[in-house]
Amino acid sequence: MKLIDLIIKPLYMKKTLLHPLLAATTLTLLAFYWTACIKSAPTEVVGFKPVYANPATIRDISNGPARTIVNGGKIYAYKNWAFQIENGEGIHVMDMSQPNQPLKLGFIKIHGCSEISIQNDVLYSDNDRDLVCINISQYPSISLSSRIEKIFPGVSQEIPPYEGVYFECVDPSQGQVIGWTEVLLTNPKCKR
Repeated sequence: MKLIDLIIKPLYMKKTLLHPLLAATTLTLLAFYWTACIKSAPTEVVGFKPVYANPATIRDISNGPARTIVNGGKIYAYKNWAFQIENGEGIHVMDMSQPNQPLKLGFIKIHGCSEISIQNDVLYSDNDRDLVCINISQYPSISLSSRIEKIFPGVSQEIPPYEGVYFECVDPSQGQVIGWTEVLLTNPKCKR
């Protein structure tokens, strides 16, 4: 038996005003349902891809060579130095003894870094959900003085921080999601 035989014909069997209205409403709803089912995700669309990190390496803190500022954040001045956050990745260190000619000294890698404060040659920053205290008195040699674990509330990285966007679904086997990057996606399966 066809759908039309089940829904439409019984509605027209009686000659009352209610049945034609019910039939028209049913047909309208079915039309909306069928057109909604036809829609699918575009084959190529700008969306977001998760950035993964190995949970074991997220806690690693190290000093390395200076690098280009890509996603710069807050700037903190201390003594003859300037420290600039590279959002989510670490801190750029610059010598400001000659303000007209700043000199890039290095980059302190701290995953999840977004804040900084310095007092008595100890740099305080967030490292994912932990507060870390780094001795910078002998810079470029640095050392982790202490770590207070899970002091900051966790922010869910399981979905992009934007609404109405397509994204590559998270694959937990790739590691912990530490951020998102905008890319061209082919046949995305997830949307927020």
